[in-house]
Amino acid sequence: MAGIAFLGNIGSTGTSTGPHGHVYVKDLGTGKHIDPSTIRSALTGLRIGEQKIPAIIKNKEGQLVLNPASNVAVTSKFGPRTAPTAGASSFHQGEDWALPQGTPVYMEGAGKFTPLANQGGYGNLATFKTGDNKYEVGIGHMASLGKAAEFASNQTPTANAQNTGSNMDSFVQAMMYGASLAQPKQKTLQQSMFEQMAASAMAPRRSLAQEMLEQYISSNPYQG
Repeated sequence: MAGIAFLGNIGSTGTSTGPHGHVYVKDLGTGKHIDPSTIRSALTGLRIGEQKIPAIIKNKEGQLVLNPASNVAVTSKFGPRTAPTAGASSFHQGEDWALPQGTPVYMEGAGKFTPLANQGGYGNLATFKTGDNKYEVGIGHMASLGKAAEFASNQTPTANAQNTGSNMDSFVQAMMYGASLAQPKQKTLQQSMFEQMAASAMAPRRSLAQEMLEQYISSNPYQG
């Protein structure tokens, strides 16, 4: 079963102009950052707010897009940009997702969450390595960070706007199912009737054997 990790709360730590999350996707094979808008599949596990609303959903055409219900606003895209001062150019290696200060962020699915505090310009950085070890998803400028966690599972999170909760319901169901497997199985009506018939059939035979043994002992008094 896929787990859900609390990554932390949106803030403005590090080099930041206001509350937002700097969201990046790194290819662990090449070590290079990828434009998050071209690889939304790596972000389908992100959940926004107390209601854990999926950040990514499928539209009518089957494409993965930002979920309007998550209230995420992209304020800076991946690629080269010019700094507002001195005209210096730089390369932005992620997307800036503007969200209210303190908004909780979660990641659902198999993988490893590692919180990294005080990472220079990133500030408090939440990193999540996907279960297939292909990508690292990072969110910088967090006001606070959750505790490290790791989840192993063959399941992957689904990009479904209706899935706004955690896995608690599924967990409870699994526990109940496991408990039911641990309980002795009840006998069917057919099994009970068969056992009763067998017991009835054997009873006379046991009585007959006892009678024969008593007759033998009585006719051979010195066998005791």
